[in-house]
Amino acid sequence: MVEMTKYLGISSFAPAMTSPVVLLIAALILCACDSSAQPTKRPDMTTLSPRLQTLFEKKKTVCFGRFVMTIPATATVVFGPAQAEYEINRYADAGGEVTQRLAEHLAIVEGKREFLHEEDIAKFPLFGKVVDGILPGQKVAFGTSNRVGYTMYSFIPIGKDLFVQHSNNVPPNADEILIFNRVASNLRLRSEDEIPAEPGICINGGFIPLDFEYEKVTIGVRLKEFPDVHFSIAALKNGDFLPVEDRLELRLIGAEAAAAHDGLGAAYARIKIFRRQARQVGAWKGFEFVAHKPAFGRDAEAHDFRFESLGASNDPLLPRLDVRLDSGVKKNKKASVKPSITDEEAIELWDRLLDSIRIRETGGGNPGAGEKKRTPLGERSMTGGTCSQDGWWRSTDCGEIEGGARRHFAFGDTFPDIVLLYKPSVWQRLTGERPRHRLTTVWELVDYDAEPAASLQVAENVAPPHFGIAPSPPPPDGDAAKDTSPRIS
Repeated sequence: MVEMTKYLGISSFAPAMTSPVVLLIAALILCACDSSAQPTKRPDMTTLSPRLQTLFEKKKTVCFGRFVMTIPATATVVFGPAQAEYEINRYADAGGEVTQRLAEHLAIVEGKREFLHEEDIAKFPLFGKVVDGILPGQKVAFGTSNRVGYTMYSFIPIGKDLFVQHSNNVPPNADEILIFNRVASNLRLRSEDEIPAEPGICINGGFIPLDFEYEKVTIGVRLKEFPDVHFSIAALKNGDFLPVEDRLELRLIGAEAAAAHDGLGAAYARIKIFRRQARQVGAWKGFEFVAHKPAFGRDAEAHDFRFESLGASNDPLLPRLDVRLDSGVKKNKKASVKPSITDEEAIELWDRLLDSIRIRETGGGNPGAGEKKRTPLGERSMTGGTCSQDGWWRSTDCGEIEGGARRHFAFGDTFPDIVLLYKPSVWQRLTGERPRHRLTTVWELVDYDAEPAASLQVAENVAPPHFGIAPSPPPPDGDAAKDTSPRIS
């Protein structure tokens, strides 16, 4: 038996069917189908039903990505995988398990060694190796899964938790360890009720105050009052181009055409469609599909609500948005049990949750939380990271540093590279030249002084031993490329 869900055209970011024949057939069906759509009121136009009134008596605000939403106080938030350039996951209360989990991972890596050819061993010299990360206890393990690129797993213990970030296809000559270390050095723990005041992305149990070329966050809301109802959000930052051919409204047209082609037009017509229309949610202009599917084959009746917006190009505050509400869910399988919620309640719940999604305000702190907490002294961040505290920061590299090892940064500043100065040769002294070497560094917060004092404009040049990636030896002359050679343990 063909599943009814095949004909809803709502799979996440699925390709659209847009051939001329399909569009012609679908256009006819669309005209007939839209006429049966049943208008429904929005929650600001009517009083909530009794069960929904009770559900929303107490509310809370939760953070995901660069956004927040308001949910019932009794609701549970379930985070899916997040991506900050690469996928990152949190393992609660596993901060002390790095050695064990690293050993388990390396066993899997070594199991693939027998499939490598001799030329692969030369191509991937770090295969099976472990590199010290920038944080104490952080380890980065190398393997390969396709003989084309490295797999890299960064194990990041922070407090009682463990975060693992990974990529499965890193070119052998890439500097991705800098990305992994940049994330690790800026990642901090976050409680579920904390709404950070600075720009960045909220992930499961953590916060990263950085901008990324590629970022994605997924989140689910579960209600103990309606255990079969699942509300979920996926927010994906766009690149240069928007997938305009993959719009929800086009997929629905293709789904109707496919149903008609397969002789299931009558079954499709039994779907009770409440809304099929353009809708705006905050800054997102998108399309909404709100329907109640009848029982079909092995599937029970169920609500199937969707909102999708393409967002904008290269805008972290206007990502592609995919929001869903499904009822009749059991063990993560849709249409498994009879819904515990009525049509009216489902639509009210949908509107309340969907309309609460908004961009998280930055700079104002948590409502009622008072003054923003200071970043503790000793906090470290890598070149490219965002300053989390006004004050004096010091590079942890050794040697004479152009401009000084200790510098004043303001909240929101981007931490720069440093330039190491080396002893000039006789000829360089005659010509007035000085050999320099630019490299990434780790900045450490050492003082809270708000304003740079004039007496401190000439900052100290002697820094403690380098922490993390070892710097390259002094170049013989002129500028040299950054050294990205990691230390191997």
